[in-house]
Amino acid sequence: MQTIFGQALDNRGLSRKQQAVLNASLVLFAEQGYDGTSTADIAHKAGVSEGTIFKRFRTKEGLLQAILEPFLNQVIPQAAGEFVSDLADKRFPHFKDLLAYGIRDRIDFVTANRPEMKIFIQEIGKNPILLVQMTNMLADALRESFNDVFKVYQDKGELVQWESMRIMRYVTSVLIGYMIPNVIMDDMPVDKEHVTQEAVEFLLLGLTPRA
Repeated sequence: MQTIFGQALDNRGLSRKQQAVLNASLVLFAEQGYDGTSTADIAHKAGVSEGTIFKRFRTKEGLLQAILEPFLNQVIPQAAGEFVSDLADKRFPHFKDLLAYGIRDRIDFVTANRPEMKIFIQEIGKNPILLVQMTNMLADALRESFNDVFKVYQDKGELVQWESMRIMRYVTSVLIGYMIPNVIMDDMPVDKEHVTQEAVEFLLLGLTPRA
């Protein structure tokens, strides 16, 4: 299955060699880290000369930006938009059902796009402003959609009367706190159903209105 990053590469008008360079960079940066990867390593894995790298991307930093730019500006917004639309279309009868579906879906997304996520997490450690930029961008783009999704369950008395982005920050912080060490940075299989059940139980304790 092609990742959204792979689709983004296809849409950038790059030659096959240039796509091979970015794919090789993606794999090596994720496996070895940015600092532990040389342009010679990338050229060898991509089956091209280092000159091919420098001609298009100029530097290793240029390669990193060529990966992060579509990830931040295309992949994440597209995936988030599709995710919210999917949640709205499903019309789950209860908030716990929506929560369980959403958690499973995000685990699947992170697992399918693990190399890109690893690089992003590594770069956040060096440049925390990346996380702020992404969070602000997604909040502006998705606030209205989440308002509509959450209002259904707020009206039923199943969800606290908080602003939608406050709810999403609560949910996201729990998921990120688990997924960074256990899914993104660890290649071992994940018991998705067990993780989902635990996360739903934990989140409902904070998001269910008090009687």
